[in-house]
Amino acid sequence: MTAMKRYSGYRSGKSTKGFSLVELMVSIAIGLILIAGLAMLFANSSQTGQEIDRSIRQIENGRYALELIEEDVSVAGYYGEVSTTGISLGTAPACATALGDLGWNNAALTAPVALTGFTATETAALSCLSNHKAGTTAIVLRRLDTTPATPGTGTNGSAYLQTSRCSTDPNATRFILSATAADFSLRGLDCTAVNTIHRYITRIYYVASCNECGTDTVPTLKRAELRGTAMVIVPLAEGIEEVAYDYGFDTDGDGSPDTYLTGLSGVSGAADNDWSNVVGVRINLLSRSTEPSAGFTDGKTYSLGLAGTRGPFTDSHKRRAYTVTSRLNNVAGPREIP
Repeated sequence: MTAMKRYSGYRSGKSTKGFSLVELMVSIAIGLILIAGLAMLFANSSQTGQEIDRSIRQIENGRYALELIEEDVSVAGYYGEVSTTGISLGTAPACATALGDLGWNNAALTAPVALTGFTATETAALSCLSNHKAGTTAIVLRRLDTTPATPGTGTNGSAYLQTSRCSTDPNATRFILSATAADFSLRGLDCTAVNTIHRYITRIYYVASCNECGTDTVPTLKRAELRGTAMVIVPLAEGIEEVAYDYGFDTDGDGSPDTYLTGLSGVSGAADNDWSNVVGVRINLLSRSTEPSAGFTDGKTYSLGLAGTRGPFTDSHKRRAYTVTSRLNNVAGPREIP
């Protein structure tokens, strides 16, 4: 009978050895270098991501602010069914809240101009604007709400305007401006039911020195809007450093701008010395990042139209300039020659 051979795991002449201390230290050093490289890569990627996020927010805020003003300018002067024949347009206090100060007067046949521009000094003097950023201008836009309401729904203390579509209504009453629903007596086309009413809107766009004032110093586009018997301020877009306006005056009555100015010409009796002749506005806007970028210095200059250039700022905020021209359709349209 053949004996069974047995094998052991031990192979004679060879022995297992571990890492030496030097080999272990070299391995640790290589590992640390790799970890440091990965950490640096992650940090750079994170910083790049933050910069991209800042740039995206800056661009979005700038475009949003520009579109808001542009759209509001385009509908300024919308007075619904009010016939402008025989009505004189005049200025009204920008911060007016009382019915008698809004510029509407049926007896005198007067209505407020669609748009008024304010210099930096004039803007600083407006009592209804809080935290105005020094050196920046403002624009006041006036119109009716494009969505009609019925007098029976109430007014919540806001000013509403009503006109007549009935031929048998008193000719002396062209319109009614009131905050009381019971005052609206002018009738619609069927001469039976009272006509609809439209809320009167006054909006002032300006730049404030802060967004949440008391906690930050980020320049912000804000809007003061007539609501009820008060001007309510609403923040719109952070990082808006300045907005400058070039006003296009129609001097020959054809509905097209003939000259652009930063304000009234100051020439008595001239067409370009009357806000009612503004038919277009070139909006120049400068936005900046809300947070500084490490290692960046802004040495550029930025054009703000007729207001000139701004910069270099030599700080660490990134900036971008925007410009767009908006047409006052409700002012320019009726002047066009077919």
